[in-house]
Amino acid sequence: MKKIVAALVLMRLDKPIGIYLLMWPAILALVISTQGNLSIKSLLVVVIGSIVVRSAGCVINDIWDSNIDNNVTRTKNRPIPAKELTIKEGWLIFIVLSLISLMLLSFTNSNTALISIFFALMIVIYPLTKRFFIGPQLFLGLTFNPVIIVFAMTDQLNNPTMLLLYFAIASLTIAYDSYYGLCDVVDDERLGIQSTPLWWGRHTLKVIALFQLIAMILFSVIGFIDKLNWEWFIGLFGLIFFFIFQNNLAKKEEYLEAFQNNHWAILFISVVAVYCYMV
Repeated sequence: MKKIVAALVLMRLDKPIGIYLLMWPAILALVISTQGNLSIKSLLVVVIGSIVVRSAGCVINDIWDSNIDNNVTRTKNRPIPAKELTIKEGWLIFIVLSLISLMLLSFTNSNTALISIFFALMIVIYPLTKRFFIGPQLFLGLTFNPVIIVFAMTDQLNNPTMLLLYFAIASLTIAYDSYYGLCDVVDDERLGIQSTPLWWGRHTLKVIALFQLIAMILFSVIGFIDKLNWEWFIGLFGLIFFFIFQNNLAKKEEYLEAFQNNHWAILFISVVAVYCYMV
């Protein structure tokens, strides 16, 4: 029983915010790529896939970071550094999750399968980037991003909104993961681990705001291309208040709370999209 609980913790199923941060953008992409005419099958693939892929990403992250996590206050009690699970058991869990992902891909098309395999390789590589790349959050923005996969699943790879949405979600991901990186900035500096907060230094909050602005501009262009009504743009205006709130939290050094608030921000704009495209 202890092993099962440890496996669930390894997959972060006790902390589902990472699932939400992958699932809401995926649903947003599903709504936009289908103009609101999504199928129940596609929705189920997106929801289940978000859970499985995020879980697999957490497992591979902890496997690669097994020699780092025990030196970081926030991560030292995770199952692998706490010796509740071995590296071999971690790999076994990762393989099972990968097989489930492949089963899900059988319900899609060949383009989705090929693109998903490419992104899967990026997910495996991502935890290593903090060792050699000055801004691993930039890599995460391009990796922890379901937009192209969803557009492939709905046969919309030529849709002009795809890349706009992809980079909008990438910008939001870079922003919120930089808030998350601020939680570990002292430990990261001590261990020689790279992060955007260490790169940007005292300008970090300003650069985060810049990426949020980029996302807002891209969302606005999507609205013009798809000829959305005024509710979409009112929704984008509402999104600004989430970003201001996050910035104020970060100024009080409540970085984790600023990061977590993005779940509500992306959920909000996803609900607005559902209304604009489906109602």
